[in-house]
Amino acid sequence: VGPLDKRKIITRCQPCATRRVKCAGGHPCDRCLRLQKPCVPQPQPQPRLKHAQVRFVYTLSNAAYPNVPSQVPRPDGSIYLDHFASFLQRCRFSDAFAAANADIISVIGRYPLLRHITMAIGALEAGRKGAIRSFGAQESPLQIAFRACGRSIRSLRATTVSTGDPVYREDVLWCTFLHGLFELMAESSGDSFATHVVFGTSRVLALLEPTTSPLSLPTKSLIDAFGILESHRAILYGDNATLDPARFDIHQSQPPCQTPSFLAAANARPLMLDRLFDEIEAIDPDRRSSDPRLDARARAGLAIREALLIWRDEATSLRRPLPIEPSTQLAVVLNHALELYHCMNFTFYPCWSTRTVPRLTQSEVDANVAAILHLSGCLLADTDIPAVLLLFPVRMAGAHASGQHARERVVDTIRQIRQKGFVVADRIEVDLHEVWAYE
Repeated sequence: VGPLDKRKIITRCQPCATRRVKCAGGHPCDRCLRLQKPCVPQPQPQPRLKHAQVRFVYTLSNAAYPNVPSQVPRPDGSIYLDHFASFLQRCRFSDAFAAANADIISVIGRYPLLRHITMAIGALEAGRKGAIRSFGAQESPLQIAFRACGRSIRSLRATTVSTGDPVYREDVLWCTFLHGLFELMAESSGDSFATHVVFGTSRVLALLEPTTSPLSLPTKSLIDAFGILESHRAILYGDNATLDPARFDIHQSQPPCQTPSFLAAANARPLMLDRLFDEIEAIDPDRRSSDPRLDARARAGLAIREALLIWRDEATSLRRPLPIEPSTQLAVVLNHALELYHCMNFTFYPCWSTRTVPRLTQSEVDANVAAILHLSGCLLADTDIPAVLLLFPVRMAGAHASGQHARERVVDTIRQIRQKGFVVADRIEVDLHEVWAYE
């Protein structure tokens, strides 16, 4: 009997089938007539639908491809470029960066050098959101992301080698910056990000002369965003910042309370641990208690903390009862973190015990930690501020969190940052667990 045989026809009614007895067929059947039961035919089985296997499912808008079904993969990885554009729109590094978003996308579209790295970031973003799924032997978005990143690195190396003498190129500047973003999303240690910042973007910017070459709006916004990321890297790594904001006139057109990097960029250098510690180590231990250089450092430390408190009061009180803008809210978070960081620098040497230096009571420490966690939660939930900009303040909150509940909130905030796509948050969580275990 072949698959087209039609003799297997169901004739039993539903009551006979339920009782598992023979049925003469017909409706009503003889048995149902004899027992005076309602005779109901059995429901016919529905034919099984055969689905064709789909390699990828694209869940975003298909406005650019109105005649192509959403289940059909679009050519040349353009779906990942859409995901990249969506990711960039949610990266509000600064007001200027957000305002120039459309121009930035057009700049990126002009340069073939940037295609692979933008595809890599878009693939990471698509994989994180689960918007694209892979089946069978087809590569996953994560695999596509790393392959595209590798192609971009090879193209970047070929471009820089072919130019001979080092010259400024806008596409190379953007490529190194985007590689830094990719590493923040893909690599947990943060070391590759630091490499791209110090040996990539910073060196390209060193070739740029803003006084002789007028900067376009997208380039200004990129330098603005890079300055913000670089100031955070410098503080987290205890390193010197590689970008001088004054050289590129960063933030000169905005009031300080509207610049997310205002506090970090303005205070990173005088607050660096290595600079303060090197100065102390250069003084004989027996003379530290009376050395006038440390007296001057103590007075400078008090002045810096006073400036932090004055700025915070002005930034928050002038806007009541109006809501605080996200950029100002981020600056307030950084302010609380910098106060913790600054005062912590005066706790490592006994020579400070005989001087009046910036100190925090436990209640002041707890208030700063609570403010950082509360405002960070609001920024993560309701704004387009890049979550990676919260790593430094959350790291400071974790280092000063004294209770189990506060530490659990810190870990939860770090994991929210990771869920936003920045895998580098894993390093901060591991680091804090080591700090807590040491205590």
